[in-house]
Amino acid sequence: MKIGFDAKRLFQNNTGLGNYSRTLVGNLHQYYPDYQLYLYTPRIVKNERTLPFYAGDYPVITPGGLRRPGWRSRGITSDIRRSRLDLYHGLSHELPMNIAKAKIPTIVTMHDLLYKFFPMDFPFLDRMIYDKKFRHACKTADLVIAISQATKKDIVEHYGTSPEKIRVVCQTVSPVFSTIPGEEELITVREKYNLPSEFILYVGAITRRKNIEVLIRALDLIPSNKRLPLVIVGNGSIYLEYTEHLIADLKLENDIIRIKSPRLDELNVIYRLAALSVYPSLMEGFGLPVLESIVCGTPVITTRRSSLTEAGGKIAYYIDGEDEEELAALIQEKYDSKCGFSSNPAVQEHLDLFKPEYLTGQLNELYKELVK
Repeated sequence: MKIGFDAKRLFQNNTGLGNYSRTLVGNLHQYYPDYQLYLYTPRIVKNERTLPFYAGDYPVITPGGLRRPGWRSRGITSDIRRSRLDLYHGLSHELPMNIAKAKIPTIVTMHDLLYKFFPMDFPFLDRMIYDKKFRHACKTADLVIAISQATKKDIVEHYGTSPEKIRVVCQTVSPVFSTIPGEEELITVREKYNLPSEFILYVGAITRRKNIEVLIRALDLIPSNKRLPLVIVGNGSIYLEYTEHLIADLKLENDIIRIKSPRLDELNVIYRLAALSVYPSLMEGFGLPVLESIVCGTPVITTRRSSLTEAGGKIAYYIDGEDEEELAALIQEKYDSKCGFSSNPAVQEHLDLFKPEYLTGQLNELYKELVK
C-alpha cells in the first residue's frame, strides 16, 4: 500500500502535532514495513527529531520555489496524483481543498477544536482559517480520526459530522519515554539543567488554556518549608509574560526553574527525576504529558476536563482545575505519602490501551477498510 501524509508538522513542529506525526509515521513504518510511506511538506527542517525521516526510507516531496505559497491547500494534489497513492492521510486537521481530484480515499486526524473554546489564544484571522479548513476536512474525508472521545464529541456538536464517520484512535507516546536511563544519564541531565534533588514538574506550552497560573498560585499557598521547587518545561509569548509577572509578584523566582526545549531523551530523564508532575490544563485534544508521566512512573495531577480523564484513566489524580487551594492540598498530600504507583496493576492495564502496536493496528484496520 502506498500512503501519503501531510508532513508539515512532522518536520516543522518540535512538540504537539509534530510529535503525533513523527510517532504515527515511525510506528507504521516499524510494524508494517511493506507499506510505502510518502511525506509531503512545504520544506524540510533538519534536526535530531526529524533525522529518521529525511535521511531514512521515506520519499519526501516538497514544492519548487514558486509553488510553495498555497501548495498544501491546492498544489499538493497534483503531486499526490503523480505519486499514484492508494490513500492520503492529513495528520493535522487539514486536507487539500481540491483533494477530490486525486480520486483516492482520504483520512484526516482531528486533534481538537480549541479555537472554538479558547478564542483568546488564537488571532481572529487564524480562527476564521481554522474553521474553514477543519470543516472542509471533516466534510471531505472518507473517515475522520479523533484522538479522543472528547474530540469526537466536539466534532459532532460543532461541525455536524456523522458519529459513524468518526473513529477514535488515541495517540501514544514517543518510544523514547519507554527507555530507562542509566545512572550516568540521570546525573548528566540533572547537572545540565541544575535540577534540585526533588521537584514538581510542568511540561507544556505556556498559554492561557494550559492554566499554569493555578499551579503557580498553588505553589505560593504551600508553606515555604514544605514547598518543592517547580520546574517548567515549555515556552510561550503573551501568557508567558503574564506568568512571569505573577511569579515576581508572589516572590517565587527562587522556587522556579525554566527549561525551554530539552531533547526528548532529556525530557524522559526529567520526568523520571520529578517527584510529581502537574498538568492543570482546562482543555486538551488528548493531554500527552499526562500519559508521558505515567509511562515514566511519575505520579501526575491533572484536571477532570475534556480528554484528560482519558489520558489519565484511574491512574492520575484529579482536580477541578481552577481552585489553587484544592491543588495545593493535593500536591502536599501526594508528596507526603510518596505516592509512587509502580506496584499498582491498574497502571499496566491503562498503558496497554496505548501500546504503539495496538494503536498502529487500529490505524492499519482503518486503512484496509478504505483500500480494498
